[in-house]
Formats: sequence, C-alpha cells, structure tokens
Amino acid sequence: MQHYFGTVVSGKAILEGSQAHHLINVKRAEIGEKIEVTDNGETYLCFVKDIDPLEILVLEKVETLRELDIHITVAFALLKGDHNDLIVLKGTELGVDDFVPFVSSRCVVSPKEKEDNRILRLRKIAAEGAAQCRRSVIPSVSSYQTLDDVLKSEAEVKFFAYEGLAGSGDSLLSVAKTLKKGQTVLLVVGPEGGFTHEEARLALDYDFTLVSLGRRILRAETSAIYGASILGAFGEE
Repeated sequence: MQHYFGTVVSGKAILEGSQAHHLINVKRAEIGEKIEVTDNGETYLCFVKDIDPLEILVLEKVETLRELDIHITVAFALLKGDHNDLIVLKGTELGVDDFVPFVSSRCVVSPKEKEDNRILRLRKIAAEGAAQCRRSVIPSVSSYQTLDDVLKSEAEVKFFAYEGLAGSGDSLLSVAKTLKKGQTVLLVVGPEGGFTHEEARLALDYDFTLVSLGRRILRAETSAIYGASILGAFGEE
C-alpha cells in the first residue's frame, strides 16, 4: 500500500506538490485505490474517490507503531559526491529523526552558504525515504553546521565516533545497551579523513562519550549507517 504525507481535515486527505504528483503521475492511482496518508504523526487509511480533480476520502485512523522508542540525531561530516544521499536515505529507513550535516577540519567539501541545492536534495530524499518505509514522520535535515555548533547541541546521550579507538575502548554497541525509552541520542560521525585528536578532546569537554564502531576502520558513510543501525536496533526494544 502506498504511503503519503498530507493534511487530513473534515474526512478528506489533501495531497499537494510532489506527493500529489507521485500518486497521480508516477504510481498512476486508480479510482477506488486505497492508500495511507499521514498528517502530523497520525496515519489514516484512505481511498481515492476521484483523480481529476484529486479527491481522497478517509476511511479510518490506523493505529501504528513505526517510530523508535528513542529520538536519534545523526550529525555527519559533509562528504563528497552522493555519499551524503546514502546516509540520509538509509538513516531514514533505520529510524533516524534528525540529520545534521557539518564541516570539520578534515572535510574535503566546504559549502559557501548555510543552505544550497544539496540540502534541498537531502530533504527530498528524507521525505521520499519516509514515505517508502511508511514512517509516521519525515526526518529533518538541518542547514550546514560547524563541528563546534554540533558539539554544543543538547541531547540526553551524546556519542562521538572516534576512529582512534578502533578495536579498543568502549564500542557503540556496548554503551548503546544502556539507552532508555524516550531518551534523545546524538551520534557524531566524522569525514573521510577522520577527526583530529584535538576535535576528539573537544568532544570530551562537551560531555560526549567517545566510542569505537568496531575493530575495523569504516568508510565515513558506512560509519553513519552502521551507527544508526545499532541505535535503531536498541530503539526498537
């Protein structure tokens, strides 16, 4: 069943922009077809009454439990090419709530503005991914931040993935076991060249727990996805 994000009012579901376009022109919906529409975290079973003009009627509210029991933010260093797309797409599927792309000292890419077409693309990917895996919310993608901005962020639990601990120290897997329902969790993952020793020390000053992601050095995009997988697994429980 296709899933969309829209507005539900007076027994009708309203889809606009890309959501309506996808239903009509991409999936070529037919009259009588049933779909799901989510509005403000609430999901409804609906059916398409008419195509031109588009009219969607609500059948009933659907009780869903599709979000994790913890709130996950993944802050990732901006990468080259389409690696950022992969982080947002897979992170959305894994239950990440917020993405924060940032620039650190070893980043190869350095945007000139706080927002650009790359950010708009990432937000579109998050929306499409949320619809595909039938989530109740669309994850947010913030404007570009600096590492300092990220380290000053508030969260109940804060993890800093540091490759200098690979094969030693606390692993994210071991410390994630202590997470509790309802907690806000922030995971920070570095760029292709990793974090500097100074950046890791600064994270400690801001009360982050330095963690490894296992015995091997992972690619930057793999690190973000792997970290989101571990947190998401415990968030399911």
